[in-house]
Amino acid sequence: MRLSTYLIGIPAAAVAAVIAVANRQDVLFSLDPFSRSSPAIAVEIPLFVLVFLALGAGILFGWLASAVARRLK
Repeated sequence: MRLSTYLIGIPAAAVAAVIAVANRQDVLFSLDPFSRSSPAIAVEIPLFVLVFLALGAGILFGWLASAVARRLK
């Protein structure tokens, strides 16, 4: 592996571990914008899981957008 992988990967993993430890409380993730009291689709998950899922989705969608842009070139 390259040195740059270690220089970026190890601090990123340390930051991710700190975020995970600091944000262990459960939050209600709801996909129903109309009903706060009894949402149709809702799940309680730890906050760090929600943050990591959002980051992963952003990375995935960014990769897909760049792949589509390269094909259209």
